[in-house]
Amino acid sequence: MQLMKTKNFLLLLAEIAMLMAASPAATQAAILAVPPVPYYDLPLCQPGYYPIDPGDCLALGASQTISQLHESGFPYPIKPLAAAKPDAVLSELPVRVARINGAETPVYASLDDAISGGTVLRTIPDGASRYVTMIDSAVSGGRTFVRTMAGGWVEATPFYSWPKWQGLEFYATPQNDFGWTINPTPSYTQPSFAAPTTGKQYEKYVEFQIYQMVEAEGYEWYEAGPGEWIPSLKSRRLVVDTTPPKGVDNNRWISIDLFNQTLAAYENGRLVFAALIATGSGELYSDPGLYYIYEKRELEQMQGSYTSDRSDFYSLEGVPWTMYYNHAQAIHGIYWPASLGFTQSHGCVNMFPGDAHWLFNWAKLGDWVYVHDPSGQTPIPTPTPIGTPAQEIIYPTPTAQN
Repeated sequence: MQLMKTKNFLLLLAEIAMLMAASPAATQAAILAVPPVPYYDLPLCQPGYYPIDPGDCLALGASQTISQLHESGFPYPIKPLAAAKPDAVLSELPVRVARINGAETPVYASLDDAISGGTVLRTIPDGASRYVTMIDSAVSGGRTFVRTMAGGWVEATPFYSWPKWQGLEFYATPQNDFGWTINPTPSYTQPSFAAPTTGKQYEKYVEFQIYQMVEAEGYEWYEAGPGEWIPSLKSRRLVVDTTPPKGVDNNRWISIDLFNQTLAAYENGRLVFAALIATGSGELYSDPGLYYIYEKRELEQMQGSYTSDRSDFYSLEGVPWTMYYNHAQAIHGIYWPASLGFTQSHGCVNMFPGDAHWLFNWAKLGDWVYVHDPSGQTPIPTPTPIGTPAQEIIYPTPTAQN
């Protein structure tokens, strides 16, 4: 560069000397007409995104990298989600619960009856998932008995290990989609399981932003950062869509994505809350459609069986923060062991307690619930629950509102 400048300068001197020899007046005019040649380069611009040439600086170095990232869909600066975990106290259950083990279990009239095998009020059939509310407990002869809210004593094990993971409460709508891991996973340098990993490991239920999505090797792949990809095999995506579904007339709705197993709450055109969920599985899928919340119950009792031998019987007392929207299908909290991001319920929308509690506090009777499957795999809709043999469907009676 310096050599070229010197060469140009010498050529300019030679031209001036030739002109001076020919005519002094012409020489002076020529000198004034020649623009000055800068002897230095323009400085580098401050790091940033420059969509047009700034003119007074060179958009190279860091600025060039930022421009390349912008063209790939990354904003500058890359900001975290405008969200936070809700108050952890929301994860506390409204009532304590205990788990029943063993076969058909009697409920006794008193603690003395429970210890001695006396008066039986009723029995709870054998089943894989049976929980009762617990307002008192006692230990006798190495056996633990609990008194339920409904009255009576039953042998059961107090249960304290309910899930306390929570979704996100938003104070600004993100400009891009985001997601959560549903199992531990590394991230990859390319959208391929054969690609090298980045060295970054994600634990279960960790949120990440999504700047681009591609399909490869039978899965969706999410670009979580420059040169960093996470497969849908180990994660779920929340698609941000602030457009009210057709039929929503109050600018408040809950969006349930059956394909991605996510839930989002919207109000006045902005995202206010999002979480992972678990919806209906198999023939007991959650029905797609537009519904509204017609009943809210802080505590609910649920039980049933859908097989001829009743081997799948469940009895769940104290189900927290239940909101019915489609006959017997409801959004509610779960304290029993479960994994979010997978279909697994009997048709309801399962949430961890803290998320169900937040949504219960926010939602109003009459708010819309939009259940949809972007993949089109879920049938539109058929009556649920479906049982073999056929069973009576008990719809809750709406409670009179003050």
